[in-house]
Amino acid sequence: MNKAYCGKNYGLIEYGTGFLIGCALGYFAATVIYGVFIVNLLFAFIAGIAMSKVYVNILIEKRRKEFTLEFCDYLDAISSSLSCGKNTYEAFLLANEDMQGLYPSDSPICVEGQRIANGLKSGRGIDELLKSMQTRTQSEDVAIFADVYGICNVAGGNLRKTVNDTKLTIVDKINIENEIKTCLAAPKNELNIMAVMPVAITGALRVFGDSLVGESSFLINTIAVAIFVGAYILGLKFVKIEV
Repeated sequence: MNKAYCGKNYGLIEYGTGFLIGCALGYFAATVIYGVFIVNLLFAFIAGIAMSKVYVNILIEKRRKEFTLEFCDYLDAISSSLSCGKNTYEAFLLANEDMQGLYPSDSPICVEGQRIANGLKSGRGIDELLKSMQTRTQSEDVAIFADVYGICNVAGGNLRKTVNDTKLTIVDKINIENEIKTCLAAPKNELNIMAVMPVAITGALRVFGDSLVGESSFLINTIAVAIFVGAYILGLKFVKIEV
């Protein structure tokens, strides 16, 4: 398995790290709930497989957010170059140079900016390059900018103002998302606490030798785990709001 995003490859190391984390959590939870070695290993393996994918998706989402923030600076650099009288070709090349000096060479915007610069130097059009960037990054912001730029390029218009307005729109969107995350911080924490509580309570009962834990059947425990996992996944969807 291998995934890539903005020049960053996620392979065996990342999947392996997620697998080990999942195995550790799964084995601990199964030990508390079931206390049977074979069952513990089975749950550890299942949790490891699931967590390996989740962990890589978390890393990709983190890099996607970095790209969104850096893309605003990229647009700002393009707008500044256009304000100085540069044409679009020069503006994109200069913006890439600015990003190379502002961020590390392996940052998302430096990787994508260099791809656009190389494409321009090889004679490819900006519209085509922006569409390719959108495909690679799966960014709605890049898609909007590509569409607006294409319309402005064909129908005519103030490109500098268009670029600046696009940047301001993205900044407003980021601010709204941050406000939503702040409002949902408490419910997310409560959801995580509720997910941990069944394991904590069961572990406490097992430690203190409660007879109910030993008498509970495998089927009942499995049904309870399925209900809690389903409720947690459903809760994550409730607290995930996209702008």
